[in-house]
Amino acid sequence: MDESIPPELSHYFDLMIERIEGHPSYSVNLRDAVRNGEPLILNYHTHGPGHGYCVSICTRLESMAALGLDVPLNELCHIRGIAKEREDCELLMTVLGLRLVEHYKLTSEPRIFLDGKPFSPS
Repeated sequence: MDESIPPELSHYFDLMIERIEGHPSYSVNLRDAVRNGEPLILNYHTHGPGHGYCVSICTRLESMAALGLDVPLNELCHIRGIAKEREDCELLMTVLGLRLVEHYKLTSEPRIFLDGKPFSPS
């Protein structure tokens, strides 16, 4: 584990992954996507003013996205209440991505999206 990552944050996301694994549809959705080699996307998003941020673990048709088409995200699971601030996106989603890589033995880190669009650090 990366020494710069707060252990409590890693623990939080490990518990979240355990809950996903215990969910009847989320667990199947995520395991199927991983088994099929689909790249994962972490979509950090809000549902409007006054709401905190959630994360959806998603996939999309990368072959169509590579053509520059606006391809919708396929939501595999949705977790509410991850954070309150937009500025927390990069750190939180990076740590979640690393925990998913370790847990599911992914060959690449998930891409980070913010409100449905690729995330670009400020």
